[in-house]
Amino acid sequence: FLVFFISCALETENIKKTDLYIEKSIEYFENKKYSKARDRFQNIINNNQGTVLAVEALYYLALCEYELKEFNSSKQSFKEYVRYSQDDLRRQDAEYKICLCMFELTLDYKKDQTATKKAIDKFQTFIERYPGDKKYLSDISQKITILRDKLALKQYESGILYIKSGQYDSAKLYLDELLKDFRDTKYADDARIGYVIIFLMNKEVDQANNFLNNNKNNF
Repeated sequence: FLVFFISCALETENIKKTDLYIEKSIEYFENKKYSKARDRFQNIINNNQGTVLAVEALYYLALCEYELKEFNSSKQSFKEYVRYSQDDLRRQDAEYKICLCMFELTLDYKKDQTATKKAIDKFQTFIERYPGDKKYLSDISQKITILRDKLALKQYESGILYIKSGQYDSAKLYLDELLKDFRDTKYADDARIGYVIIFLMNKEVDQANNFLNNNKNNF
């Protein structure tokens, strides 16, 4: 009986220590001491593998990593949380945070835009998965616009580069693609002006005027 009593007492004491440790970790997080909080939540995960506590700590770990701009790590932690959590609301929020991580990991328009396209696809998948939830819609719409503008700008700059080098047919290919896929972006008007420049450089004034007349309602 004495052994059982001591065992129970030790277990109770360990629970109290764990509760205090978690409480302090959350306090660090709320006070924006993300580096300290991140390390503590990682310790909780390591010491409580396979438990609900570890899963909840994973969510906070991912938040800390996001705030520390460790977006690759944050994305992976949120993915792990989505895989194991039974909390529907937090799982949804974690899926949204994955989208945000992918947004932050996109590169400048001059560089490869594979990550940009994947981020757009991820946002659109999120919208399709939660069609009735308007909570995130405004922010997602704004971020998709930013990403699409980045893709459009890359097309536009490529077109202008070819115009400057006198390769007008190649320039038209890029401007055509911009007007086809990104006609709703802020660079569509620039692409139309680019087309007019090509006509004028080729001394095709009538074509330039016709193009302007045909597209006057699109500016």
